[in-house]
Amino acid sequence: MNKLKFVSYMSVQAQTLRDTDIEELLFNAREKNRRLAITGVLLLIQGKFIQYIEGYEEDIDELYGSIKADPRHNDILLLDSGYIDKRQYTNWSMAYKKVRNSEIKNILGYTELKLDELFLSPPEEKTHPVLKVLYNFTHSLSA
Repeated sequence: MNKLKFVSYMSVQAQTLRDTDIEELLFNAREKNRRLAITGVLLLIQGKFIQYIEGYEEDIDELYGSIKADPRHNDILLLDSGYIDKRQYTNWSMAYKKVRNSEIKNILGYTELKLDELFLSPPEEKTHPVLKVLYNFTHSLSA
């Protein structure tokens, strides 16, 4: 029996992508995700990718492995992973949002989310601040 699994990670863009590059990346990711029945969300915050993907364990492990090998990503940081009983993003092959600093303040209550520092010294708390931004965005889409 296939178990549902999720992975959430953050990475640095290897090179700054233009909006057209991101649109192409999203088109390809959505097509692949539809074929593999993978759903999720991708955020772009301060030049960093934050992604949550979910699907069957074997497919998620394979996709995350290919993401880690993708030259467009540097310094991949696993934020969270595990098993779920049901999907959070049933209808989204890959939702996308570019998050502005002003939106971060509304979500976290403080203006500066210093992602570069979080790469160097991840917080010890279980819930990474980036996950709060991710889940808040998700809630706003599904509300």
